[in-house]
Amino acid sequence: MNYAGILHYADQRDCFFLEDGSLRIRLMVASSDVSAIYLHTTDKYISHDRKNTDACFRMERYASDFAHDYFRLDLRIPSVRDAANGHDHVENKADSEMKGLSIEHGLSFDMLCLRYTFEIIDHAGARIWYGDNRFFPSQPMDVEAMFDCPILSRKEQTFSIPDWAKNAVVYQIFPSRYASSEPVDPKLWYKAPIGSQENLGGNLRGIIEHLPHLKEMGVDVIYMTPIFKSNTSHKYDTVDYYQVDPSLGTAEDLHDLVKLAHELGLRVMLDGVFNHTSTDFFAFSDIKEKGKDSEYYDWYYIDSLPIDGGSADRKPSYQSFAYFGGMPKLNLHNPKVQDYVLGVACHYLKEFGIDGWRLDVGDEIGHAFWKRFRKEVKAINADALIVGEVWHYAPDFLQGDEWDSVMNYAFYKSVSSMICDGNTRPSDFMAEQGFLNGQYHSAVLPVMWNLIDSHDTSRFLYRAGEDKRKLRLAAALQMLLPGTPFLYYGDEVGMTGGMDPDNRRGMLWDPDRQDRELYTWYQRLTFFRHTINDLTSGNYSSCSADDERRILEYHLNSGEILLFHVGDNDVKAREFSGYKELLSDSVFDGILPGFSCVLLRKN
Repeated sequence: MNYAGILHYADQRDCFFLEDGSLRIRLMVASSDVSAIYLHTTDKYISHDRKNTDACFRMERYASDFAHDYFRLDLRIPSVRDAANGHDHVENKADSEMKGLSIEHGLSFDMLCLRYTFEIIDHAGARIWYGDNRFFPSQPMDVEAMFDCPILSRKEQTFSIPDWAKNAVVYQIFPSRYASSEPVDPKLWYKAPIGSQENLGGNLRGIIEHLPHLKEMGVDVIYMTPIFKSNTSHKYDTVDYYQVDPSLGTAEDLHDLVKLAHELGLRVMLDGVFNHTSTDFFAFSDIKEKGKDSEYYDWYYIDSLPIDGGSADRKPSYQSFAYFGGMPKLNLHNPKVQDYVLGVACHYLKEFGIDGWRLDVGDEIGHAFWKRFRKEVKAINADALIVGEVWHYAPDFLQGDEWDSVMNYAFYKSVSSMICDGNTRPSDFMAEQGFLNGQYHSAVLPVMWNLIDSHDTSRFLYRAGEDKRKLRLAAALQMLLPGTPFLYYGDEVGMTGGMDPDNRRGMLWDPDRQDRELYTWYQRLTFFRHTINDLTSGNYSSCSADDERRILEYHLNSGEILLFHVGDNDVKAREFSGYKELLSDSVFDGILPGFSCVLLRKN
């Protein structure tokens, strides 16, 4: 048995309450190393001589990655009697002799402090016990040799996610390039490629006029890149957080947008650029004028005076985003800066009724601030969603006391590599998703923003060599697998474009420029995402990857079958011939074309 592969954290990472009141306990082991795992439980404050305080449950393997298998068990707390009805409740005997205990032997009292150990059995029948981060040759009876979970304090840490976010489709809008309420010369609006300085005149009123397009498509959430006063088209360098940029509209326009979106059942989220500001922001302007005599000198990280914005070969004289002198970094360790930023965040929740924040480069701001941010935001609106932008694995922000979710760039990288480049095999993709499933807090998984492109990346269609089969397939992976589909404006009608700024072209509103078949495909995907619950919850009876035929296969508990073909040639799937193909509303002929997806249901 590979002891080095066994790991459990007896805290929010691997022992946490779910919103339904059950306690989830997880354990990681080396891949293919273990045949069975049993969880032994007792109560710290009840004498261990009273055998009716002990219970044993078989854990289930629920995820795998390249090197590990992940096991879990959900216990009903405070009474473990309920859990005995839904899990393998057994005595600790040789496997061939295991049998269920009677109900009266289960725990029937309210627990204060759960103690537990893992009994781990390998494929040769050898077994060890794992408790208190130590290994034992036999079951430890001393509670001090067991893992510890204080029930009441742990319940207080339950990670709660807004219900509305758990089966939502998010649509990203770049306001200055999405739609205008005023006429714009088509030669300018549809310019391609496009630079960073073109002013297309997109505004909030233009977004309002196209809300029916989003509703018709099946979108649930609008996320807009920054709308605050700025001197650039991208507006990630804020001059005034309390003013809507005049080029985009007014505070009244924002009120109307939120109000009308809510009437249609759409949520609205704003981009919180709290890591850095413009050099024209009032506090930084004061520093430029007064130097160390400025009352705002410690609002930033000033390395030296005089203020020097740097150049292509010289860093600024202050810390900034990506060494760019136009975006000086705020010092959010400073309580006064924290108060100011939290005032901004709470203002838009209270005054405009927005539904949450997407946090730009959130990982470049410390944990202490985000813990305070969550408390104050949720105190105003417990249903506000908080999503951090981070391009890497970030479980430290996702323990229930900071963010609700992240932009899932791991998904973006895997899908792009598998479909556009052909470098990731189906089994690799499944293992990469298994890693996230095994490692992230379970509450986070349904609301991970699964993107394939954004304002920070080239368009997926561009990376796919303009092959719309690949875009259709990538969209299906977004929509039909667990997580939150994150759509970048215009993908649904066939928009393309290279890296920033060319990925921010004017939205294709001219019907002659739109791919309406692609738009219908997106509508079908959102329809089935919203109507088949097992798609979004990831309730599978089985799933597998065929690297030779380049197929991902998922069997849902509700009976449907998902096949994703990530190769270029037609392949046969004759065993499903005659099944109903839901996405095309046809009968499946047993042939999977290159870069295709089918959602099957037996007639």
